[in-house]
Amino acid sequence: MALHPRAMIIGTAGHVDHGKTRLVEALTGVAGDRLAEERRRGITIDLGYAYAGELGFIDVPGHERFVHTMLAGSAGIDAALLVVAADDGVMPQTAEHAQILDILGITSGVVAITKADLAPDRVPDVIADVAALLAGSALADAPVMPVSAFTGLGIEALRAALLALGPAPRAVDGLPRLAVDRVFTLAGAGLVVTGTLMAGRIAVDDRLLLSPSGIELRVRGLHAQNRPAGMARAGQRVALNITGSRLAREGIARGDWVLHPDLHAPTASLDAAVRLPPGVRQMHLHLGTAHVMASVDFLEERSGAPPLNPAGAAGPRPLDLSKWGLGSPDPSGLRAEPSPSCLVRLTLSRPIGALAGDRLVLRESGRIGGGTVLDPWPPRRGRRSPARLATLAALRNPDPVVALRDLLAQPPGWIAFPAFARARNLSRDQRGDVLAAVPGVLVADLALAPPTLGRLLRAMVEALAAHHAAAPDQPGLQPERLRLLLPGRPPPEGFRALLDMALRRHDLEQDGPWLRLPAHRATLSPEEERLWPRLRGLIAAERFRPPRTRDLAGALRVPEPRLRVILKRLGRMGRVVEVAPDHFFLRETVAEMAGIAAEIAAVEPRGVVTAAALRDRLANGRKVAIHILEFFDRAGLTRRSGDERRVRPDRILLFGPPPRPEAACAAVARPAIVDPARRTGAGR
Repeated sequence: MALHPRAMIIGTAGHVDHGKTRLVEALTGVAGDRLAEERRRGITIDLGYAYAGELGFIDVPGHERFVHTMLAGSAGIDAALLVVAADDGVMPQTAEHAQILDILGITSGVVAITKADLAPDRVPDVIADVAALLAGSALADAPVMPVSAFTGLGIEALRAALLALGPAPRAVDGLPRLAVDRVFTLAGAGLVVTGTLMAGRIAVDDRLLLSPSGIELRVRGLHAQNRPAGMARAGQRVALNITGSRLAREGIARGDWVLHPDLHAPTASLDAAVRLPPGVRQMHLHLGTAHVMASVDFLEERSGAPPLNPAGAAGPRPLDLSKWGLGSPDPSGLRAEPSPSCLVRLTLSRPIGALAGDRLVLRESGRIGGGTVLDPWPPRRGRRSPARLATLAALRNPDPVVALRDLLAQPPGWIAFPAFARARNLSRDQRGDVLAAVPGVLVADLALAPPTLGRLLRAMVEALAAHHAAAPDQPGLQPERLRLLLPGRPPPEGFRALLDMALRRHDLEQDGPWLRLPAHRATLSPEEERLWPRLRGLIAAERFRPPRTRDLAGALRVPEPRLRVILKRLGRMGRVVEVAPDHFFLRETVAEMAGIAAEIAAVEPRGVVTAAALRDRLANGRKVAIHILEFFDRAGLTRRSGDERRVRPDRILLFGPPPRPEAACAAVARPAIVDPARRTGAGR
């Protein structure tokens, strides 16, 4: 049977024994899922579910001991059914649940005054108390309806009022994300998890992940709104029959997520905008169906700014709960109402799944606060810097276009776009739409505004021009040096993409490992240019073990100090590399040796390169091999730990690409230029 397009989830809330479960049964004709202990004690302990046409109900416990279960049930509901008994009136747990609904951003709901047949004379006073409780909250204008689950008074009118609310907007176009609240096994079916689908769609045979464990799974079958279905959509209650090679009942718990692999990024810290009671540092954090401990670290001075509403902007004041023992007049101060909104870093006792915009609740000893996740993967450093606070201010905006535009207007002018898109659960199509609307451009993983891209390309040219003016005899700059000269120092991957763009535009050119402006040429004197072919031939004759400077000077009949000056200039021009004092290699030979070192590390069991292995490949002696490896350490090509070295893959092309095999063979075959005196001596 097809699902009704307006199917919605209603979450009950209210004090224990105020008739929530009985009211749901009267509305649906279904007693809900009840545990044996619940039937024996006559109260709801765990979450119960009942469905009737377009409406699905989550019946939550009202007892104070089970508030964490109530919070798990509140994840993903469309609207609230706040239940207050006419004979008791508003009680402390009623007030606490009302505050939780406000913090969770539940803006739609109905208040039911139950047991109206038992205390009809108290109904007006209870309605007045409810109005006082909800004044200033998002539910201040919620309909208040006297009902009786025993006589049927007001039940049909209540059902109609709930249907009129309509479902909340859902991120149907995002990637799938289901908050697990129950897990069990069924005979003949196997493992089943249930929860509210917070975003996206899930279909039979989809391959997803269990998070935070990262275990792969496949959807064998599903129910949506308690009916068999081929696909479920965001906002629906869903039961998934799942299978996977590593799945086990004991490895799944309330608080887990079933989600698209691209959303799997568990975090143990969050930056959030919250309202908090004063004097708290350790609190219970509830997000989705997860419950963990969190330490609170304030990122800014607590100001008088207004609190947050569900959209993350200025909103209604905190509820006044003092009449029910939950407000600031309490002499103990333990139940003081939340302060205005503030920015905090929450460090969690274990990793959980979270995305930007997720609502969270913080509780401790009856004190309640909460707010909205701004950044699920915050940086470790600079958490209180002005730049970071400006970033969080931009992230407060729930509109991804506005938030991204504000981020790109701040230094350094770019952000890592995949992390931004993941935090906002943007699909591939949505990512392109957001970039186009900003407008922004994508360079590797960096999102930039077009003016920022232009400034970076100009900065590359200006940095090279300044270097050429200061050192005209040098060939240019190596890429990493140029990256560090750019404003903001773009990350390596983004810089490589910028560099490719500049090379394609012919703004600059690459000569081996050197970057230079097209018009720049480092030159030798005519005499030195005539000497270079002979010098190159001597060095190339034994390219992995070239002669030292004194031997080259003797062979060329050039004074040793003069040749040393020429070799140093050739080194600045990038033609040779001084691997050890007075020990010069051709630049392409150094590039070849870098490739050989990487090949050795690739086949070694521990991924290391040793002097012995390099010596054997180059056939040049242990001492020379050690000199080469020590040079690679200084250049950053290898990373040394004790006696072991590992090659950095991102630095293999530090000296340019290795020569083609035929070029290397030709270099080996080239005859050496031998000093005539040495030739005469050899013939004696």
